[in-house]
Amino acid sequence: PMEEAISIHGGGVESYDFHALEVLQSMIESRQGGETGVSRVEFLDTQALWKAADAGRWSRELATAALQAGPTLKGLQPGAPIGKLEDLQELWGPAHGVLVQYRDGMRGLALRLDSSGTHWHFACRLTGENQPKATSFYVGPWDNRNLFKALSHAIQHHFIHGQAPYPVERTLLVSGILDASMHSRQLEGQPLNTPQLEISYTPRDFQAFREMGASWKILDESVPQPPGICPNGEKRGEG
Repeated sequence: PMEEAISIHGGGVESYDFHALEVLQSMIESRQGGETGVSRVEFLDTQALWKAADAGRWSRELATAALQAGPTLKGLQPGAPIGKLEDLQELWGPAHGVLVQYRDGMRGLALRLDSSGTHWHFACRLTGENQPKATSFYVGPWDNRNLFKALSHAIQHHFIHGQAPYPVERTLLVSGILDASMHSRQLEGQPLNTPQLEISYTPRDFQAFREMGASWKILDESVPQPPGICPNGEKRGEG
């Protein structure tokens, strides 16, 4: 049983909010009872974000635990305490969030509070436990080229076996949350009830597709990245 969870990213509004919501959903869908759907979504701009924290609507403690579980952050010394979250905006730019109320009473937040587009932090609080659970996802020494390996594996499995290896309902639900959050943003942060997101589903075991560390015994930070193709047609890794 889980009562609150936070996913943290370092990208832009909407584009990286989507990724952070997918990180959030991929972790919390395995809570006791499975996924029950979302009843309300609210976009929090910088000022509203900190007011909501002061009101106890999301946990600074969880956010701090998530950031501390990750790699060394820009502008901070290794192992240094995180300090006041609001002050991090001087290093990383304005924060914002997507606050999600689930039908079973759980709360979720996709929080923009980092400087890197390849940092993904997560923390949650299990019911009856005071100490947060926190982790960070390592994308590999070649950044997003490694990040998409598991996705490519999942696509291959889908074509070969004709069955999605993870619930398609997750993508539907996350897309709906993002859509509602952008409408909330347009309405200056008005919370929106989301009866259309009463989507329940059962998670699937995705363990076979997850990177559990074996690759990093072969491919580490010392291995140079091979040339690739950039979106503008230039070769990456040359010149």
